[in-house]
Amino acid sequence: NNYKESHIRSWLNDNFYNTAFNNEEKARILTTTVDNSAASTRDIPNNYACANTSDKVFLLSYSEATNASYGLSTTTARQLKPSAYAQSQGVYTNTSNGNSFWWLRSPSYYFADYARYVYFFGIVNYDYYVNFTYYGVVPALWISL
Repeated sequence: NNYKESHIRSWLNDNFYNTAFNNEEKARILTTTVDNSAASTRDIPNNYACANTSDKVFLLSYSEATNASYGLSTTTARQLKPSAYAQSQGVYTNTSNGNSFWWLRSPSYYFADYARYVYFFGIVNYDYYVNFTYYGVVPALWISL
């Protein structure tokens, strides 16, 4: 669950970035200093927090996923339906509301191989084993207009 060394971070900033965006779009994507501190995870101290990273694309942290300035302060705002592509890749879709789970970059305080995620009802204080591939990925980025 070390975000700096994680496979998902590498995939977001290489495969995803190079496949999803053309050169004009890439020119507008800013390099962001991503806060990976214990304070961003909800748990202080958090022995599994890592150094900050500089990324074009990243996953949200616990603190960002609950931040009103990001428009995510309510459970309703965090309820996301998976894309058709995500579903074709095996992302779980809840039959009662059509939403899915989605990963955050924040590590669990309790276990070295767990990270936080958003439950399909929009609750963010869960964490689970990072090898589950049926949770969605919600790429985040900053752009220059």
